[in-house]
Formats: sequence, C-alpha cells, structure tokens
Amino acid sequence: MGKSTFRVLLVDDYDPWRRFVSTTLQKKPELQVVSEASDGLEAVQKAQALQPDLILLDIGLPTVNGIEAARRILRSAPKTRILFVSEQRSSDIVEGALRTGAGGYVLKSDATTELLPAVEAVLQGNQFVSFGLSRRVSGHTDIGASEVGNRIENNPYLLLRHNASIRAFLASIIEATAADFGNVQLFDSKNRVLRIVAQQGFESEFLDYFDSVSCDHKCACSNAMSDQSRTIVIDVATDPLFSNDSRGVLLRAKVRSVQSTPLIAPLGKFVGIVSTHYKRSAGPKPHMWKPIDDLAGSFVRKLTA
Repeated sequence: MGKSTFRVLLVDDYDPWRRFVSTTLQKKPELQVVSEASDGLEAVQKAQALQPDLILLDIGLPTVNGIEAARRILRSAPKTRILFVSEQRSSDIVEGALRTGAGGYVLKSDATTELLPAVEAVLQGNQFVSFGLSRRVSGHTDIGASEVGNRIENNPYLLLRHNASIRAFLASIIEATAADFGNVQLFDSKNRVLRIVAQQGFESEFLDYFDSVSCDHKCACSNAMSDQSRTIVIDVATDPLFSNDSRGVLLRAKVRSVQSTPLIAPLGKFVGIVSTHYKRSAGPKPHMWKPIDDLAGSFVRKLTA
C-alpha cells in the first residue's frame, strides 16, 4: 500500500462487531487500530483529534448518523479516508453515503470476504462497493454502476465467489481423486492474486496463509497460476518449489503431496485454480488426470456461461 502503517478508527455502536472487525484487521500488520467510537459525535471528535488514515464507519449511529458524521469528519480531517461498513442496503442511503466523499461501502454480511480488499482499495485511493450493492448504485456517485459493473465482470473473484456450485465442484474433484483435502481459489484480477472461495479439511493456519496467493508465493498454486498449467508435487517435504514458510504450513496441515490445476474459461481467460491435497506422498494417480480435466472444464463452462 506504499506506507508502513495505517492508523484506523473503528466506529460502530455494537461491541461484538467492533471486536470482529479489529480481529479481521489484525491479519494485515500494516493496519493499526488506534481507537474506537460507539456514536457519531464521538467519531467526529476522535477523527479531529487523531487524524487517522482510515475510518470504518457504520450508518445507524446514536447522536449523529454515519452520513452526517462523515461530512463533518471530512471537513476537519480532509486527508482521512472513510469506508462505510453497514447493513443498510437502500440505494438512496448507499448513494448518500458515497456522496460525502467516502471511498467505499461494504455490507456487513459480506465483510468476511470483502472487508480487507475494500480497505486496501480505499487506502490506495480507489473506490469499492460491495458486490451485492454494485448494480444498485446509480450514476449519481463518482463510482457509477457501469464502472463497478465493468470491474466486477472482468474480475473472476468478484464475479463468481458466491456461486453455490463451487463447493459441489470441489467435493466432486476430491471424490474423483481420492484426496484428503482441497480448495478452490479464484483469480482477483485487480490485486493479481488467488483467493480461497471454497475449501474442505483445512484449519485456520492454512486458510490464513493461503488466503491471498501471488505468483511469487512459492507454492503449487502460485506456480500453476504463473505457468497456467497443472503443477504436481509428489513430496512436499523435499520439493524445492516451496518456500520454507509454505512448506511448513503444508506439513503442519498434514499435506504430503498436492496437485493444482488451472481453471481456464473457453475463450482462454484464467479464472482460478482447483487444488487437491493428500496425506500420502505421490499424490493423485495418472488415471485421475482426465476426470480432473473433465470436471474442471465442465465446471468452468457452466460458471462462465
């Protein structure tokens, strides 16, 4: 993001929600929560005193609502960026919030997958609107619906991550290859990374480490993304492909072998990766490659039709 530390103010009147957001932000060490507020007036006062880099702001706040608080904050702290995080779905409310000069709007129901990408986008000076709202946002804001729609249509992760068939596809791949674990990652074209959208059998360390994978991550899925061809690792413990960190995460997850197969749309667009993992070395047998390719091909055609 171009800066070592970003100071964040959390504003919400529900304590458990603030704890959830704070825990989520801890996944990014460059994000430092410097204070919290539970009502709009307190948020305005703390923003003026602290001049934070970013404020995560709810709409329905006591004393002063979030939209009015944002207007006041940006007058007294003009360099502060604001990201609304709310369950309000009304297009009028969303547009009113964005017209304050805020950088984005995330639905609380989508925060698990969208909060960190939204924070990153807003801190980079870009705008972000939850996928569930993007088609409701009209041209009355700087982030018109056509702009958001185009960004989503060109980004497999934003477009497809909620598709209900992904988990069924993963289950079928795991069954066809007698795998112990597996995951599906979709390509986030804006950030040039893979992001996990479905998984089976993994716990938090693996999911946190492989939550966002770039081409230089030194693992099977990053190699498959870079080459856009299947990567097979017979023994994780000895294969030089892995960094020490990625090897350690896999071995602690009891993974000894892995295969990662790219998901390519009919017109050649890279969509993502499906990976299967095995407690034994040697991985899937050669007769399993055709079922993997057939299932992946059928899945991608349906997904992108």
